[in-house]
Amino acid sequence: MLALPLFPIWFVQVVASALVILFSVLSLRITRGLMGRDPENALWLFLDWLTVCFVIFSITQAMSHFIQSVINFYGESEALWRVRRLFGGFDSTIYVVITAITLFFHRIQRLYRRMEADHHQLEETSHEILALNREMEALVMERTMAEMALGMAHGLRNPLHVIGGFSHRLLKKTDPEDPARAWATAIAEEARRIEHMVERFESLAQRKVSFFGQEDLNIIVQGTLELLRPELRAKNIALMVDLHRAPLVGRLNTHLLKVALAHLVRNAIEATPPYGKVMVRTGLEKNYAVLGIQDTGRGMSPEAVDKVFIPFYTTKIGGTGLGMVFVRQIVDEHRGTISLESQVGRGTTVTIRLPHRFAEAAGVSEESGAPTAQPPAGT
Repeated sequence: MLALPLFPIWFVQVVASALVILFSVLSLRITRGLMGRDPENALWLFLDWLTVCFVIFSITQAMSHFIQSVINFYGESEALWRVRRLFGGFDSTIYVVITAITLFFHRIQRLYRRMEADHHQLEETSHEILALNREMEALVMERTMAEMALGMAHGLRNPLHVIGGFSHRLLKKTDPEDPARAWATAIAEEARRIEHMVERFESLAQRKVSFFGQEDLNIIVQGTLELLRPELRAKNIALMVDLHRAPLVGRLNTHLLKVALAHLVRNAIEATPPYGKVMVRTGLEKNYAVLGIQDTGRGMSPEAVDKVFIPFYTTKIGGTGLGMVFVRQIVDEHRGTISLESQVGRGTTVTIRLPHRFAEAAGVSEESGAPTAQPPAGT
């Protein structure tokens, strides 16, 4: 008599449990397909594990409802009670597993996004390094070709002087009516013409305008510091930036200056203890744009300061001793000067002065014929 009123409830429970099992199995099939197309996707892996747990949960939940229905029809026995408790324990375990998987993949997703951001930053840095390598190779090639050209011009000049000198002597000793005088005149004129060509060639080979353009030193400093902020944060070092209020535009090479500034700032980071300070400033002194890097690190002795620009001298374990040499070479390429002051226990200050020329506005080619202003002889 009691079975008839409970039949609709039992039927609804059976249909609901079957639908839950069916939908969870279909979900598992979909996630397995996603995993097959992209096995390394963390989101698909999370959904696959979650659907596996839901499949197990739907089966244990259906069994638990079935046993409860049997108990309702036939009464509770010790064996049925133990089985129902067993499936109830499975349900509780699945609850915990689902919660743990969700929390775990939530943390994994945060780490994945952070790794993705770091990956993008590494890609940008790699592009900067590749551009720098290409420009350095082109700069070395240009300098090598210029030196070879100057050597060839110098080698041509000596024979031209001999040819021109002897042709003039022949002109002085040859009678005006002598047919050889015309030949000597032609030799002297051609020698003079070739000599003028060599002089123009030398003047072109000595120019250093390639790879340099009208750039703002403040923008170069800002771009470089953005790349180095993660390293400063990792060591809990405060970065103080004081840029000149007006643009510091000059004939600069962006990539080379970024390399020099990055090396100097990394030296400051290595020398500065945690919770120290690194200050980068730009300014204008007469005809020079000034770039200063100051730290509160351990500093250097006077002997080390005197040797810092000597090749292969280093105070670092495993260092090459060429970093500051390259920095000085980059500053020399810009016809600037670099100085270093340091005190043991009080930090180091590096000051770079670059010629600040306004011979032309940004975007105007140097080929217009305007002479380039030369920097002062001293600082």
